[in-house]
Amino acid sequence: MFIQNSEDLLKLTRNDSDKEVMNILLSSINDLLVFAQPSTIMSDSIIFDSNTLTVNKNTIDLSSYENFYLIAFGKASQTMSSWIIDNFPLSFSRIIIVSPDQTHSRFTYMAFCQCFRGGHPIPNEQSVLAAEEVLKLLKTLTKRDLCFFLISGGGSALLESPDYNISLQEYKLLQESLLSCGAPIHEINTIRKHFSKVKGGKLVSVSDTNIISFIISDVIGNDSSFIASGPTVPDKTTWKDCETIFQKYDLFHALPEVFGHLIGQGVNETINETPSDPSLFSTTHNYVIGDNVKLLDFIKEKLSSTYPVEILDYRISGEAKVIGDELAKKAIHYYTEAQARAEGLSFLLFGGETTVTLSPSAGVGGRNQELALSFILSSNAHKSLFLASFGTDGIDGNSKAAGAIVGPFTFTSEQIKNDASKSLSSNDANSFLKKYGGEIITGYTGTNMMDIGIICILMEEQS
Repeated sequence: MFIQNSEDLLKLTRNDSDKEVMNILLSSINDLLVFAQPSTIMSDSIIFDSNTLTVNKNTIDLSSYENFYLIAFGKASQTMSSWIIDNFPLSFSRIIIVSPDQTHSRFTYMAFCQCFRGGHPIPNEQSVLAAEEVLKLLKTLTKRDLCFFLISGGGSALLESPDYNISLQEYKLLQESLLSCGAPIHEINTIRKHFSKVKGGKLVSVSDTNIISFIISDVIGNDSSFIASGPTVPDKTTWKDCETIFQKYDLFHALPEVFGHLIGQGVNETINETPSDPSLFSTTHNYVIGDNVKLLDFIKEKLSSTYPVEILDYRISGEAKVIGDELAKKAIHYYTEAQARAEGLSFLLFGGETTVTLSPSAGVGGRNQELALSFILSSNAHKSLFLASFGTDGIDGNSKAAGAIVGPFTFTSEQIKNDASKSLSSNDANSFLKKYGGEIITGYTGTNMMDIGIICILMEEQS
């Protein structure tokens, strides 16, 4: 069981109907997180047979190479590494793993395995040490070698080394500004790629070795050039794009001058663009093996065997508060339209990733918890509407919660409703949920495929 506080969530329910809905939501979340594990995702996509690797119907002869290396970074790095170590038919000369979580004991006993605990969502000293170690290793490899990359969401911060003599402290300021201004992930990663030594295809540019990347996607549309900021993929973004993003969010005035100076040099072509020529990547193969769409289809199939289910959106994005309000209106409309012809439970599903623009006095929370509070406020704790919204990585924003479950039990007084409104306006959703209940606690789940939302609609029996 992934959910650590199931009993506390069940205590929120007011009656048997609430309890039935809560049990279904808890069971669905746990089943989905089991399905989302790299051991399942990788087994479905990758086959090792003697000296042959088959992935997405492509076959690779492993006997063509002399030495094998494994580099894993992202929130799923340890679970992905475990699977490939257990299934790889040969042996690795060296393994480097970068994770936000405590290192699993199995890796600490491997003499050829080096583990780093990087920072997320802001890189730390371990992030930089890991990146420099990876760069140093890649520079020693040749065409006789094959290096596997296991890449998952969170890799942008976990494996990172600022370029152009930018200090780590300056780089942290850049990341904090990007994360607080409400910029979507593709804009954040465009900036990251240009100020990093390892992103935007730069890892490949330091070596002519053979690279195979297995990627679990945490971005809408699965563009691998944006997953973990595309370290092994040609980059289509430019310094001009960086300039546009800085202007859009007024970052030229908010950040140290070094960033504006470098962007100016880039636009004037006095420093290089990120590598974009596909010929530079001729010995690199990138495979996206898992994504949010697979998760939504899984949970739809699971629920639809018993209940009516509809997927509202595979690619939800935008400000969390706004999306929560829009989803509430859709759910109320669905309830109104279906009430006359149905009874029992129905489900509406969505997936993707919203954003949060932080206020100056921001508290503790995350996009899923903000979406959930916005939903329940906009629906006025509608007697028939329940919502679970959570990050599949288990960590939502700067809180320790994965997300939230809300419903008609969330507001039992006008005072609680007012507290929810205040918490939402100050980006402090987690404080409200801790006080009144509703946060989902899983800890790191070992995977990362964006967010999932499950709306349950309880249709009243008709007399």
